[in-house]
Amino acid sequence: MATVRASIARAAIVAAVTCAGWMPVHNAAAQTDVTSASTIPLLKGFQNPPKSAKPSVYYILLNGYANLDYVGHELGQLADMGIGGLCVFDMGARGLKEAFPPVGPAFMSDEWIESFVHIVQQAAELDMDVQFAVSSSWDMGASWVKPQDASMALYHSSLPVEGPSELDKVLPLPASPAKSPRDEQGKPLFLRDIAVLAFPESQTDHAGEAELAIEDADSILNLTDHLETGGRLSWKVPPGKWTIVRFVCANTGELLKVPSPASDGLATDHFSKQATRRYIRYLTDRLEERLGDLRKSPLKQLYLPSYEVRGAIWTPEFVERFREYRGYDPTPYLPALIGYTIKDKDFTDRFVYDFRKTLGDLLVDAYYRTASECARRVGLGIEAEAGGPGPPVHQVPVDALKALGAIDEVRGEFWPWRTDRDNLWVVKETACAAHIYGRQRVHMEAFTGFRHWEDGPFDIKPSADRAFCEGMNHVVWHTSCHQPPEAGKPGWVYGAGTHLTPNLVWWPMARPFIEYLSRCSFMLQQGLFVADVCYYYGDQGFNFVPPKHIDPSLGYGYDYDVINAEVILNRMTVDRGRIVLPDGMRYEMLILPNRQDIDLQVLERIADLVKAGATVVGPKPTRSTGLTGYPDYDRQVRRLADSLWADCDGKTVLEHRWAKGRIVWGRPPRLILQGRGVGPDFHYTRKGDDTDLDYIHRNTPEADIYFIRNRTMRSESVNAYFRVSDKVPELWFPDSGRTVELLVYEQTAQGIRVPLQFGPADSLLVVFRKFDDQPHLISADSGLTVTDVTDSEVRVTAFKNGSYQMKTYDGRTAGFAVDDILPEMRLTGPWKVSFAPGWGAPDSVPFAELKSWTEHENPGIRYFSGIARYEKEFEIRREWFRDNSRLYLDLGRLWCIGRVLLNGQSLDVVWKPPYRVDVTKAAKPGSNKLAVEIANTWANRLVGDARLPEGQRRCRTNITRSGTPGKPWREIPLRESGLLGPVRLAMAVEKTVALPADDSSR
Repeated sequence: MATVRASIARAAIVAAVTCAGWMPVHNAAAQTDVTSASTIPLLKGFQNPPKSAKPSVYYILLNGYANLDYVGHELGQLADMGIGGLCVFDMGARGLKEAFPPVGPAFMSDEWIESFVHIVQQAAELDMDVQFAVSSSWDMGASWVKPQDASMALYHSSLPVEGPSELDKVLPLPASPAKSPRDEQGKPLFLRDIAVLAFPESQTDHAGEAELAIEDADSILNLTDHLETGGRLSWKVPPGKWTIVRFVCANTGELLKVPSPASDGLATDHFSKQATRRYIRYLTDRLEERLGDLRKSPLKQLYLPSYEVRGAIWTPEFVERFREYRGYDPTPYLPALIGYTIKDKDFTDRFVYDFRKTLGDLLVDAYYRTASECARRVGLGIEAEAGGPGPPVHQVPVDALKALGAIDEVRGEFWPWRTDRDNLWVVKETACAAHIYGRQRVHMEAFTGFRHWEDGPFDIKPSADRAFCEGMNHVVWHTSCHQPPEAGKPGWVYGAGTHLTPNLVWWPMARPFIEYLSRCSFMLQQGLFVADVCYYYGDQGFNFVPPKHIDPSLGYGYDYDVINAEVILNRMTVDRGRIVLPDGMRYEMLILPNRQDIDLQVLERIADLVKAGATVVGPKPTRSTGLTGYPDYDRQVRRLADSLWADCDGKTVLEHRWAKGRIVWGRPPRLILQGRGVGPDFHYTRKGDDTDLDYIHRNTPEADIYFIRNRTMRSESVNAYFRVSDKVPELWFPDSGRTVELLVYEQTAQGIRVPLQFGPADSLLVVFRKFDDQPHLISADSGLTVTDVTDSEVRVTAFKNGSYQMKTYDGRTAGFAVDDILPEMRLTGPWKVSFAPGWGAPDSVPFAELKSWTEHENPGIRYFSGIARYEKEFEIRREWFRDNSRLYLDLGRLWCIGRVLLNGQSLDVVWKPPYRVDVTKAAKPGSNKLAVEIANTWANRLVGDARLPEGQRRCRTNITRSGTPGKPWREIPLRESGLLGPVRLAMAVEKTVALPADDSSR
């Protein structure tokens, strides 16, 4: 007989219920003994997340201005609300110039550094970590950057000549941008000749379109050695018509994007190690002068923003670096970069492939890797958005995964509200890099956008949950501007962001949502990501990972990583048929891209992996990449591919076993996994076809952790299956820190089946960490929460009258009825509503019924932004108070966040549906005094202000527009605000149900 488990304290159980009908949202729960369990590190960290899991913020000194007398108070408020770190940014203001902050000192001037040191010292006292953004705005650059270290491009001029003749002429100087730094005579301050090439003039007509073509690559003559100082070329021109092209390297004149007024300067040459080294060392030397040993300071990392340099790209040492990376001289083929086809399209494409790949390698080595080396020299790390965002938003010349692998801490970003938001959703890419390079935290610039103050916590929760499911596990909130009292309210803010500052209307109630983000982050930082397959995304130069999407051939229930050549070559091995990485990641198979070319070294390494037992899935390559080793590398690729794939053609023959492993082509990965006995990691069944759940799974030696989110805005009920065996499922609630054991589940061939209920846009953590050695149920009718199971009885909480059935793990069934739940009580008007003073609304007005403030005839209420207090006295009959009853107050609808107080007791902050609070302990027979405080955002007051004469406006801010595309505040629709109801009091009852005796032999 199973061991009878000690009965759990039932009075502590807080049952969750749905919006409609008071049904339990999360079924079959028993309260964990927190007192003893709090010694368990996982649970302790979940209930009280450490600093590493708490959100950080972009702490922006707008226009470089800082009120040092206020900084400590402001940072204290951030720390008290659960913020764990700052990324300090100097940034220029946008919007209404008359409302800008004062102009502060120049970035990295003595006065500016004093401000930064003060911030660091205040953060240290609050145990907050600090990052330092290396520029005033972005990209990397500053006023002290000299032209030789500034952003470069390759420019050209052409000169037609005809021979035979003697040429002795100054070649025309290629045009460079007007903003390129110049001397008094207008000549670029930095100019270096790269090459002078001559080739026979020819034009080929294809389908009526003229194409610049050089049919014979050997006809391209390198005349660089004939070029004299000043651009003069002396050359004996052979017979025929020739084109001479002069290539020079000069500055683009690229400046910082949004610097503070005193801090503009040139962006650095991101492809020059020397430029990066000089820049980072300048910063760290200056900081060490005031902070001393940086290893002992709260400053942890230097932050490099995403690469957004515009236009053509070059660096003076590019040819030399190209030779090192690719093994041949690119000089003869430079015309391919200005529109010429050399030899044929394939030959030209191969060179462009090598060019783009070299740019990517250079950006990684000269910028990210060099910056990391310089930072480590003084005990700092580098965190960066090294992987993008890529096309179509920015043309970042890089292998994104390799770039992220070159730094210490990886960061991406997401924009919740863009119509094309997948183009600015760099989450899966960043998570993949962390997984394959052994980085534990996946930082994310979060909630970036232009909907200033339009949204509350529940509005942005779905985007956070989506990012969590793609791999984010640390939030860096964009943004939190320094807002001293002179900024007014809502205050100075950067031109983009979902602003998190003490000036927020809902700031006094912000902590529960911030703790939600912290708890989710902590749990998703544990152990390793669980993925069944890894996709190789090729070795091309500009390479990016799109947002999470499950290939139909893999199918729902499996997850994946994307992997690059560097990891295949240097970090991938095979263990018992599975592909493994040094940090513990394991995959069932490697899937190749659907393309004919492959890097020879990568294919050779893949052959080693297959030989050792790996399963590799994908089409047979037919050629190598680029011009390196061409055409011999093509022959070697075909020879090795013939051996690996043999007669596997993806149509009639789908598999070839080779040594210990196998090649598969033409069979869906899902079928391959199932053939290996690997079923879906998570899946679910439900009544309807439109239920939509997403998930992510982390595994530690002690626990399996699943984060699951409901992608719909309605309640959902499913049977969820987890690829776990012999474990007890638990629900860990990230909004409250509460943990409960699930007592209704079943061990099946597909995994552990758990009935789960979700509210709108709800999210759950399902944790498996205890072995299954206890009595439990395998089914129970909806409308119940099961709180305890022994061999002889079941303890339940029921939320509606009716007949119920349940079945135990050992096959017994029990039925019972509930008929003593009283009908719910509606709290109707009138309500006394008091408004925060100073924002246009009357001090107090009666509401005959609950309705949105925006529907009120008084414009001060209609456009009100702030916190309003709803008060009401109501009677509860004594019969509601029984030993087995629990009472719940449901607020119906509200926006955007509320706090409930009953009889003077502050009970809970509610920020997401269901807006419901357990009032059992606070309620009493007879008269009860209810207060509900509701906060909205600044949006409605800003809309109202925009419709008033300037002298009558109450808000002060530099932001005059909102949304994408931005509209003036007067055109922004009002957000429904306030307590909207209906407000109801409802009863649930607890019952003990006896189980029939088990007569089977045990």
